[in-house]
Amino acid sequence: MKRFAALSLLAGAVALASLPAAAQGKLKTVTLLQPVPQIDIRNAPWAVAEEKGWLAEEGLKVEIQTVKGATVVIQQILNGSAQYGMPPPENAVVAYQKGAPLKFFFAFTSRSPFPMAVIADGPIKSIADLKDKTIGLHSLTAVQFYTTQAIMNSAGLKLDRDFKMVDVGAGPAALKALQNGQIAALSTNVLNYAGFENRGAKFRYLISPQVEPIFGWSLMTSAAYLEANRAEAVGIARAFNRAQLFCRENGEACVKAYYKRFPETLPPGVSEEQAVKDQMRILQVFLDYAPKAEGKPWGYYDPKAWTDVVDYMVATGQMEKPVDPTGLYTNDLLTSINETPKSRTQ
Repeated sequence: MKRFAALSLLAGAVALASLPAAAQGKLKTVTLLQPVPQIDIRNAPWAVAEEKGWLAEEGLKVEIQTVKGATVVIQQILNGSAQYGMPPPENAVVAYQKGAPLKFFFAFTSRSPFPMAVIADGPIKSIADLKDKTIGLHSLTAVQFYTTQAIMNSAGLKLDRDFKMVDVGAGPAALKALQNGQIAALSTNVLNYAGFENRGAKFRYLISPQVEPIFGWSLMTSAAYLEANRAEAVGIARAFNRAQLFCRENGEACVKAYYKRFPETLPPGVSEEQAVKDQMRILQVFLDYAPKAEGKPWGYYDPKAWTDVVDYMVATGQMEKPVDPTGLYTNDLLTSINETPKSRTQ
């Protein structure tokens, strides 16, 4: 036992010595907000980045907090309660039009992960079938407040006149509400749907042409914080990028790191082996929605994707007039974010 302890201490000392000076000193803790009620697999890359020491190499410790929806993410970043968030763009576009100084700096999911779901063998076959029905959202302050209306508007259906929206959360109660007919459709995200499918649920998905190509979760901060902490923003995105690349090649190890970092997410009554297998399926869904843009670096924002967001929000009546989104995002950090560790130390 003493020999094992001594070897462990020696290994730790060697590992510490190999880290950059920033990692050997005191780490700066920053808060990252996720716009969901509970931790899910989108946080696996953060778990890997911590386990591998990639965040420490950047001098950072990331504290992840969940909140109910992107509106709350935006509010807390603007008031300084948090430094970073990973929201979708819609709520931010609305806030930006009202003068909120926000800045997105690393894109991830590049198509909408927010279809609506109905029971596969149920009576709802199309969007039009949802006339006079109630749709359950995981939060009325989440992006689904916008995407659901846009999907319904594609069939000429308007909120309050033709359908209602209620808050049902994102856990088992949401699925139960759909299964027992309390709601006719559920509007959350593809990760939650994949989790329900692991439990045997079968869905039919409904989405509109306006919503389907709209990108999803991205790294965001305030414009002022980014200007004052550019190197830090590069570091947090670089650690995340290294980790998501690891997860693409090492799904099982990625999920195990996730459960190690977030043991509260282990489902009760399920073996760890089965839990890892189930989460690997959900992880793959997450990564499938985040392909690399052809000929572009990881994290690239297509300017057209941003104008598409604005156009669909105006077309579906969620904004009265368009706003130029150019100042809401930047690709200027991507060269540094995509650098390899070797190129950074030469």
